[in-house]
Amino acid sequence: MDTTLTRRSFVKWGTATAGAAALVGFTGCAPGGDKAEDTSEGAQQKAGEWLNAPCYNNCSCGSSRCLNRVYVEDGVPLKIRTDEESEDTFAMPQRRSCLRGRAKISEVLSPARIKYPMKRKNFSLDNPQGELRGKDEWERISWDEALDLVAEGIKKMYDQYGPTGILCGASSNIGDGYYDQNVCLLNALGGSVHAEAGTVSFGSWAVMDTHMIGGFGMSNTPHHLQLVTSDLHVLFGCNWAANKAGNHTLYLEECRKRGAKVIVIDPWLSQTSQMVADEWIPILPGSDTALVIAICYEWINAGTYDQEFLDTYCIGFDGDHMPEGAPENASWKDYVMGTGYDMTPKTPEWAEKLCGVPADTIRALAAEIASVDKVDFNCAQSASKIPAGEQFVQSFYTMALMHGGIGTPGHYFGWSGVKEFMSSGIGTGAYCPVTADPANPLAPAGSPVYMYYPIPSFPTLEDPDSWLNLEPSECWRSILSGEYGRDCWPTGKRKVDIHAAYFGGHMSTLNQIPDTMNGIKAVRAMDFVWGVNPFFDSTRQYCDVLLPCATFWEKPNKAFGGDYASALWYDKIIDPLYEAKYESWIAEELATRLGLDPKVVNTLSDAERTYATVRDATYMDGATFESSTLLTIKQEEIDQFFPGVEGAPQEGKFTFQEFREKGILKAELSEDLFIPEPYMAFIADPEGSPLKTASGKFEIYCETAAYMINSVGYSTIAPIGMYQIGDPEQGAGTQTDEYPLLLWTPHSLRRAHSVNDNVVSLREAFPQECFISEVDAKARGIKNGDIVLMTSPHGKVLRPAKVIPTLVPGAVAIQDGAWFQIDEETGIDLGGCPNVLQAPKSSGGGCQAWTGTLVQVEKYTGDLTLEPDKNRPVVVPVGVE
Repeated sequence: MDTTLTRRSFVKWGTATAGAAALVGFTGCAPGGDKAEDTSEGAQQKAGEWLNAPCYNNCSCGSSRCLNRVYVEDGVPLKIRTDEESEDTFAMPQRRSCLRGRAKISEVLSPARIKYPMKRKNFSLDNPQGELRGKDEWERISWDEALDLVAEGIKKMYDQYGPTGILCGASSNIGDGYYDQNVCLLNALGGSVHAEAGTVSFGSWAVMDTHMIGGFGMSNTPHHLQLVTSDLHVLFGCNWAANKAGNHTLYLEECRKRGAKVIVIDPWLSQTSQMVADEWIPILPGSDTALVIAICYEWINAGTYDQEFLDTYCIGFDGDHMPEGAPENASWKDYVMGTGYDMTPKTPEWAEKLCGVPADTIRALAAEIASVDKVDFNCAQSASKIPAGEQFVQSFYTMALMHGGIGTPGHYFGWSGVKEFMSSGIGTGAYCPVTADPANPLAPAGSPVYMYYPIPSFPTLEDPDSWLNLEPSECWRSILSGEYGRDCWPTGKRKVDIHAAYFGGHMSTLNQIPDTMNGIKAVRAMDFVWGVNPFFDSTRQYCDVLLPCATFWEKPNKAFGGDYASALWYDKIIDPLYEAKYESWIAEELATRLGLDPKVVNTLSDAERTYATVRDATYMDGATFESSTLLTIKQEEIDQFFPGVEGAPQEGKFTFQEFREKGILKAELSEDLFIPEPYMAFIADPEGSPLKTASGKFEIYCETAAYMINSVGYSTIAPIGMYQIGDPEQGAGTQTDEYPLLLWTPHSLRRAHSVNDNVVSLREAFPQECFISEVDAKARGIKNGDIVLMTSPHGKVLRPAKVIPTLVPGAVAIQDGAWFQIDEETGIDLGGCPNVLQAPKSSGGGCQAWTGTLVQVEKYTGDLTLEPDKNRPVVVPVGVE
């Protein structure tokens, strides 16, 4: 294939699906015909240049962003390589981009790009004809026309319905990867309603972490240099090879090389299990709580747990260490041994009926863990994404506390992989400082904090009517029903009256929160829907007006965090394609039309923001724990790279030139570096350095957590971890004849959440399939590759079957993030979006209980044709070339 390119042909690539297919052949490869081309950077400097384009995927809550370097010639990106220059050691490994990061050329140049401002053909503000959203043709309009129309629509919606009538499908300020000044615009106009009263990524950990262990568990996981001190790693889920595809699996492999054993408990033999596990224990999705409790039963029965640790550092394990006023026989030990609560001993036989793990396997697992001193207990975020999942969190933490040793080398628990918080580290400056932006008036103190504490604190709220923030699982049904919340709230259920929606912030709200089919109904019933995005994804297809924004490759350069131990440098790779603009420009233009000072909605220029990321970058010395300036920056560099910004030269540990040339800076780490152990200060002096819990200790019996969660009314939990069916219509133990299978939605190597689903090469490599066990497939007459209909009480999805022997019977999987594509006649999704199937119920502390939705899978006999993903055209707006 001839891949010789001109700038003219480059601009034409995005006009046809064939362009995306062609990209598969040369992304990261040498041009055709050059049999022995020297692809080194030095050899190609004369023809073009290598620029830094770190991967901007959010694979794992920011813990594994990696380096990309892109070869650009005449403004055309032609090749990608990754971190190759530095020495690759366990202490300081290279940050190599995975296949998702290396597919960025294909993503950026996808035919799914929104090229121009456009509106639906049959839309007007006076007669929106919302029922045509997702069906209508489109027409190209000028930027002035588009901005005038959007500004008029925004004003009309605020005048008629006020801030509580506007849904903002973009994130509040949670970091530069999602930052969108159009959210600031809505805040300046009086605010808007977000669907952020939920944890989304974090499952059921957030509220429980606050009250049971005294802080966010994510910040107290082991450093990768500490991980090797454990002799046994027990992982619940944790498919790090797919969802933390930086170096996490490498860390586990190094642990194995040094003699440690890895046990993975997971419904399927995941990529991580295949790569590094010494033992795989299959389990029904969402039933891990029963397994954990039975392990603890075995330890108590055999006396193989650390009583001294529990007595010293915990409350609630047994009757002698209960908080004042607690009922009799209400301890964890009473519950597990059957001397309290339901009076049922939680034996392995009891657990086997609930989780599917044989009793003998549970006994062997409990004995093996008890026999090893230094154990690392790690858990997937998704294991807690079940109804009343806080009960699993409590049980998981209690198991680790019973094993003991926390705060000393090799003894760990955590739920977000590996973090490098407690050593030499690098922090970049704030691109979007929260204090500089207008606040959302509908989010006062005491209202839910997205992901980190996503339930209202009613005692803190001065006015219980002053806030409105929807829980994501129930967002669409709340809008359709006109009410939200629970009767037990001080206000009772809240009234909801949404008439407009903004979809921006590089998020695909319709695709990525549960109950997609009701989401479509809700959006089609609105008066005005507008969006800003680079891509014509499944959410933007349901808007009235679309404004194209630039991808990260087309934006000004800046520093960006790789993880706590590294920083990445972004070059501007290409100019904005077609008529794409920056969100900052769009927000300022709209502000001007709405009578606002543009500087109110965009308080810093793009140059000021990017300069702040390098000016304020810091280096933490892991030996002295003193912080210092990261970068030496010369005045001429300020003038060249941040034009118009007032700045002064500064001295730092590394030069700005070195940072730009390498694209990455890494904290200096070595295996002999002292790294403080998580909870070390508390363990050394529990009286002088108490935890930030009500008692100052680990709270196995946690009244505060139970009170806070129960006050919201989504679930009812006990102060200790208990097995319960948190929702009678979802999860293990609630299966019916109509819906006998349990769904769970692991991450895919094809996407990072919904990002990259427009990349044809990844569609071909990783088709969106219905994973089903051989046992369940045989019972339904399904063979590998057959087209099957997945049905839940909430929607239907058509997918090819992937029949495998390494999946627990009774469960099926479909991977997250696929862009939905609804057949209007049948209501069946042809894109494979799991949120078409997902159950729309709030749970616990604002958790989205994705794991354990009830489904049925049948061989499809209808009239629809499902093309292989690689052959399905990427959806583009009809009517606009």
